[in-house]
Amino acid sequence: MPAVSVIIPMYNTEAFIKDCLNSLIAQTFSDFEAIIIDDGSTDGGARIAAGYASSDSRFKLIGQPNKGPSEARNTGLKIMRGEYVTFIDSDDCVAPNFLETLFFIAQLHQADIACCSIKNIDEAYKCDGTTPNTSISASLTPEEAARISLYQDSLPDYSAWNKLYKADLWKGKFFPAGQIFEDLALIPEILLGANKVVTTKSNLYFYRKRPGSCLATPFDESKIVLLDVAENVFEAMKPRSKKLYKAARSMLVSASFSILMRTEDSDKFADCRKRAMAHIRKYRLGTFFDLKIRLRSRMAILLSYLPRPLFLKLLKKGLS
Repeated sequence: MPAVSVIIPMYNTEAFIKDCLNSLIAQTFSDFEAIIIDDGSTDGGARIAAGYASSDSRFKLIGQPNKGPSEARNTGLKIMRGEYVTFIDSDDCVAPNFLETLFFIAQLHQADIACCSIKNIDEAYKCDGTTPNTSISASLTPEEAARISLYQDSLPDYSAWNKLYKADLWKGKFFPAGQIFEDLALIPEILLGANKVVTTKSNLYFYRKRPGSCLATPFDESKIVLLDVAENVFEAMKPRSKKLYKAARSMLVSASFSILMRTEDSDKFADCRKRAMAHIRKYRLGTFFDLKIRLRSRMAILLSYLPRPLFLKLLKKGLS
């Protein structure tokens, strides 16, 4: 049985999948299985991945009809065999010591989750095999980790990737099917389920920002689910503790501002914009005096006290 299962959802990333898989072959930690889930790709990515699976027994390619990244990850979760599990998006890549470092600090601290910092890369970036220096690790309680993730400005964040999880944490847990912003919907709960969470500021995960990615495309009706997810997470965290309530409140207010910034003022988005404005008005004062919120959130709250037309104009112009 491998020590680590690496789950890689893949959809039309022919241009980047080699870089992703080569970064796994270059790992200084070799005791892993890589489960590539081809989510109905229509390009040549599956053919490339099949080559890796045929030449290296650690790589396995699973094909399925297109269902989205949540279901692709869920397929991997159902068949993984490792003691630990991690997720890598097929257009991203990792440093050679990604697995070794996270496995080591998880074992060192006897922690269920280990998390590293990320480095943003562009479409042209190619992993060069450079091994980043390893920073000192820090241990957090589950509540501290979940709270920090909801404030969205430090480690751990609520991304599924850049983390190594004890596989047992995922028993009976799956990403919401057919939904985007699935990480926010689930990862704070996963963090709360850990015995402890350890972090390192080493940039071991390389996140590729590109125009064609889901979050880089224009905001449409499918993405207003962000507000539903934020509301659900807020309601789930609210009764846990005062600190989690404040962190989830900050996240809900931030999501509400994002909805107003990224949707047009039309009938199509009228309901979600009304809900977003209601959340801002209800929680803005308490959130403003929370010292842990981001500066951009504090600025947006100040703008929200202006007349609505001026507020919305300045919000889009000043914070986009």
